[in-house]
Amino acid sequence: IYIIGIGLLLSACDMESSDNGHLDGFWQMTSKTDQYAKSGAVDMRDSGITWAFQGKLLELRDVSYHQKDIVMSFEHSGGLLKADRPYFVERDSDDIRITDVTFLIPYGISQTEEQFKVLELTSSEMILESERFLLKFCKY
Repeated sequence: IYIIGIGLLLSACDMESSDNGHLDGFWQMTSKTDQYAKSGAVDMRDSGITWAFQGKLLELRDVSYHQKDIVMSFEHSGGLLKADRPYFVERDSDDIRITDVTFLIPYGISQTEEQFKVLELTSSEMILESERFLLKFCKY
């Protein structure tokens, strides 16, 4: 009876795990280069801009509270990171779909469906390049 009970308990639990490797976790943006502006890299270490990956969700947060929190879906495979379907995080009501990209620009995203080349991804450093931005991050 114990074996049957344990078997039923384990089969009833559906555990979801995140298998994103080094990508999972909390990343602080340290540098942002707008390749359209050609003004060079901007030091972002004091900006408060962070990206956090877990499961299939990407959370964009400004810990200094100058920008609204945003969540997006993402896929990471073959050296590419695709992020899409951005929403404002509204804790007290329904999340609001973002169609105006000006809310995404401070986070280094220039389209509601963005694709980045993953130039480097280690346990402590990530470098992403899109058509417009070159972004550098360090992991917390």
